Amino acid sequence: MYTRNVIWGLILILVGCFFLIEEFTHFDFGRYFWPIVLIFSGGLMLLKNYLKTNHHTD
Repeated sequence: MYTRNVIWGLILILVGCFFLIEEFTHFDFGRYFWPIVLIFSGGLMLLKNYLKTNHHTD
């Protein structure tokens, strides 16, 4: 449960950073925000599944 809280905390920090970066630069992060979130989420799911299945191989 602790790991889940850490992951969600990091996700919220990253989301906040995306919104703040947009304020300090002329780059439109809103256009790329959701694709990045989806790619990151999918990568996390794949990594989690990979680590779970390869953890107990002999």
